[in-house]
Amino acid sequence: MEELASVFGVRARMVRCAAGEFLRGSKLRLCVVLGLIVLFWFLMFGMFLDAFRFLETFRAISDMLLDYLFAFFFMSLMVMMTISNAIIAYTSLFRSEETAFLFTLPVRAESTFTYRSADSIVFSSWGMATLVVPMILAYGLTFPAPGYFYPAALVLAVLFILLATELGAFFAVAVALLLPRRRTSARAAAAAVCLALLGVYLRPLWLQRPTSIFTEAGIKSIMDRIAFCQHWALPSRWVGHGMLTAARGNPQEAGFLALLLAANVLFCGMLTQRFAFHAYRRTWETVQGASTRRAYLSGRWFDRLLDAALAFLPARLRLLVTKDVKTFLRDPTQWSQFLLFFGLLALYIVNLPRFGVAALQPYWHSLIANLNLCATCLTLATLTSRFVFPQLSLEGRRIWIMGLLPIRRTLILWGKFFFSVVGTFLVSASLIAMSDLLLGLPAWTLGVHLLVVACVCCGLNGLAVGLGAVYPRPGTDNPSKIVSSFGGTLNLICSICFLAFVLAPVVAPLHMHALKALEGRAFAAWLAVGLGTVLSVSALACVPPMLAGARAFSRMEF
Repeated sequence: MEELASVFGVRARMVRCAAGEFLRGSKLRLCVVLGLIVLFWFLMFGMFLDAFRFLETFRAISDMLLDYLFAFFFMSLMVMMTISNAIIAYTSLFRSEETAFLFTLPVRAESTFTYRSADSIVFSSWGMATLVVPMILAYGLTFPAPGYFYPAALVLAVLFILLATELGAFFAVAVALLLPRRRTSARAAAAAVCLALLGVYLRPLWLQRPTSIFTEAGIKSIMDRIAFCQHWALPSRWVGHGMLTAARGNPQEAGFLALLLAANVLFCGMLTQRFAFHAYRRTWETVQGASTRRAYLSGRWFDRLLDAALAFLPARLRLLVTKDVKTFLRDPTQWSQFLLFFGLLALYIVNLPRFGVAALQPYWHSLIANLNLCATCLTLATLTSRFVFPQLSLEGRRIWIMGLLPIRRTLILWGKFFFSVVGTFLVSASLIAMSDLLLGLPAWTLGVHLLVVACVCCGLNGLAVGLGAVYPRPGTDNPSKIVSSFGGTLNLICSICFLAFVLAPVVAPLHMHALKALEGRAFAAWLAVGLGTVLSVSALACVPPMLAGARAFSRMEF
């Protein structure tokens, strides 16, 4: 305990110093960060409040619907938080320089494991504060709830965070224990399990007959599909049902579920700690000493394929793009989160026909397609801020090598821009094309959506690459610190504002056309003005930041 108290005391002093430096820094940055946090929180609160008020109008079935929705919400959150915590824990436990330093100190391995895996709690708490807290407050304001509902819900939420953190840390060590030694078999087994689970989930969807979701049969079908989240052995069920029973005036059952969850948190914590006691240090040494020669040899076919795909680029630019592609693929932290975001979107879009959207009016087809476009673009803004903006800074102490290359520095920056634009466009355009085709939209609508996606990709990546060169942080290899810096915050703000100015001029005319409020020449004129605005705003978001970034990178001293 003294070891943990010492290292956590040092971390507390570091956090205090960082917070003091942040508060003493730019007041504009402080106001912008706090303003965005408050704005996002109130947006989530308003969304939950509207949803609960809508459910309140159906008092006969609202309790049953809330039971299903709470269980499904917390189960989804449990899965996403466990995966996210496993990724964060793997980076903290096995890829951090601080971990290597702690192993040189007279600190036990299990203490180091506890200290480093606690980083996940910060990110989990952030997600809980921005998702669960506004939901609890919105529910309490909509439905009558006793005063003890709020502390009971808070206790259940904290226990939920701890359980997801422990599971993530356990899976991180388990993966690190198996992957370096049996890399091929472990990957094959993981892929087989994922495909099997996906098949089990999708098969009933494809076998059932499409029904409209706005009918009694459609609602019953949806409830049957998510009934599995009501299983009594799922911790997410305990959390959701515990909150609802506390709100409905049953403190005994809520207390029992809280104690049941606490017992499982203590058991999982003890199990994870003992697992770390026996395996963590040995696993850490294995990961640090794992040979990559086999991976490089097995990747020669991929190198030839990549060279053939990029043959139209100049030789030097092709080498830079190839380097960025390999760096991205060799970092599981990046491609796993990228796959998670777009994989969920793809799963939703593939299942659109199962919801009976073909039987809906064309207005609903247009509305769903426009919402899918907005959701995809917002996901792109998140991913470019998280992955593209830190690209130059993550070169770290090796950035001086790029300065010595026999090519212009501006070419290096444009290579990163080209890699990001092509990668994001291929994925996002595929999703939008799949969505529009499944909804049966006309070809000209698909063309408009693809043009908007191309402009959005250029604008978002131009902002991220350009501002990443203007505000670099090559002294740190932690992407979270780079993203949370002033440059990262400014990039996120500019990206959100850019999307507002790009999407509104096109989505509004399309929506009005679906309502039959704009037709003929008037619609064509408004759509032409909207597309012109999209092209102009995208050029302004792409070219000036890239020129400023190229100028700053050319003047950078290493």
